[in-house]
Amino acid sequence: MKKVKVLQLPIANSRAGITHYSMRNWDSIDRTRFHFDFVTFSKKIDFEDELTKDGCKVHYVSCYAEQNREQFISELKAILSEGYDAIHLHTGYWKNFLVEEIAIEMGIPIIIVHAHSNMVCIDDPDLRQQAVESHEQQKKLFMPEHATHFLACAKSAAEWLYGPQIPKEKIRILKNAINTEKFAFNPKVREEYREKLGLKDSFVIGHVGRFAYQKNHEMLIEIFAKVSKEIPHAKLMLIGNGEGLDSIKEMVSTLGLEERVLFLGLQSDIEVPKLMQAMDIFCLPSRFGGLDLVLVETQTSGLKCIVSDIMPEEAKITGNIQFLPLDIDAWYEAIVEVSKGYTRTDCKDIVASAGYSLENQIHELERIYSGQE
Repeated sequence: MKKVKVLQLPIANSRAGITHYSMRNWDSIDRTRFHFDFVTFSKKIDFEDELTKDGCKVHYVSCYAEQNREQFISELKAILSEGYDAIHLHTGYWKNFLVEEIAIEMGIPIIIVHAHSNMVCIDDPDLRQQAVESHEQQKKLFMPEHATHFLACAKSAAEWLYGPQIPKEKIRILKNAINTEKFAFNPKVREEYREKLGLKDSFVIGHVGRFAYQKNHEMLIEIFAKVSKEIPHAKLMLIGNGEGLDSIKEMVSTLGLEERVLFLGLQSDIEVPKLMQAMDIFCLPSRFGGLDLVLVETQTSGLKCIVSDIMPEEAKITGNIQFLPLDIDAWYEAIVEVSKGYTRTDCKDIVASAGYSLENQIHELERIYSGQE
């Protein structure tokens, strides 16, 4: 039987965000029926060997459309000429609809646009504002004819990307589902990893995410600097990489917190669930975002979570999550309160019953990719 050939666009040289979502789907989909290839704008994908050994191809595109339109069109057409049945476009905000238009021209049967965020992730405030204004103008031009399927991780992401011209009944909210068993609370693994990392008697504050403007690591460090004075045994565990890593390391050094902050870098999908077991609280002071996968994962593991109040209400799956404004004192008080102790329990059944079972979502994607829905 001929496999359904799906192109995922884009992935980056990280295991976070959209890349994490695409990789997780590849790990879980029925590979006897479906084949994935990937497009990246990164110069290098460190985990490319993992994909090629599974038979996947990673297509490198040398420029964005706004940098060199003709070159971009030429490269994308060459990729699409390899005969894809579906293209899954993971989108944060609009610059243009060139990929959609080329996919239509090339006769790709299934064109999926998938909203993953609710703001522009650019550090510079002037450039960010320009991008927001451009996005809002482009959004008015986006029409139902540009795609066959319109997905979003949350209602706020759908509203941000699609606007009123895409009928609500055409938009499908596809929850950021996970393998709940993989993230279930495991006291044995917790003890093992706290011993391994020298955290046996520590109160561990955790964060998983790319070092970028959106994730607001600067505020997290300021919060931790204050918490560390109140809780001498507090440690901060940071998992991820990104363009802002060096500046955060410099900030930590300036504050004299080098011995209290663990920079663990990029971790595999096998290690991240185990490292979450070692945490005592998870903090996500993002400036904006959709429903992050990491919030589903941490709640499954029974962790207390404190997140910024810009996160969508759908993020509240268990009773272990607290939404706060981006105010350092409020976060400090909430973290200190959690440090007094709580009973951590396995929440995988709660998360699964709320519709975040990866098995169910993968079946939904399989039906979309194969043209059954």
